[in-house]
Amino acid sequence: MFRFISISAIFIFLWVSAVWAGGEGITDIAVTQSNNELMVSAVYQGGFTAEIKNEIINGISREFFYYIVLHRVISNWLDAEKISMTIKYTVKYDALKNQFLVIKSTGGSREEQVFDSYDEMVGWVSRIERISLTPIKALSRNHKYYVSIKAEIKAGELPFLLRYLLFFIPYSEFSTAWADSGEFMVKDFK
Repeated sequence: MFRFISISAIFIFLWVSAVWAGGEGITDIAVTQSNNELMVSAVYQGGFTAEIKNEIINGISREFFYYIVLHRVISNWLDAEKISMTIKYTVKYDALKNQFLVIKSTGGSREEQVFDSYDEMVGWVSRIERISLTPIKALSRNHKYYVSIKAEIKAGELPFLLRYLLFFIPYSEFSTAWADSGEFMVKDFK
């Protein structure tokens, strides 16, 4: 019996180590306060594969989504979802100019950036920098909260002719697991 438990423990340890070593997912989640707003920052690692790079350079636009959810901790029950938002990046490659156009949509705002290099574009798309989630006054001072973030990559719109000619080619889609920040209280920011 002891031998069975030992072998099982080793397999579980190796499996968990392999999952953690995968390197793909959301890391470095930081929740801060600025100008009475709850701000969130995070980094997405490992999702920009050579296959995705080739698809973008060959004219297939890609859409990168970040789903952000603020939860209120409820003891001995399911945590309550307080606020959620989606950040969408649309990446297109212009072969004539040799540039990457990235459109970032957050709620009602839209921002465009042009990059000359793939690595610069990846650096910008893979970071969530101080996104305003909610006003601090909308949160209770006596409750604990945490932020969950998930990233997803989808194929965007194909160019007009390729849409009909290449209908049978599967395009890469990736999704990470939810990553959680540490628990915090509003009074921690004062």
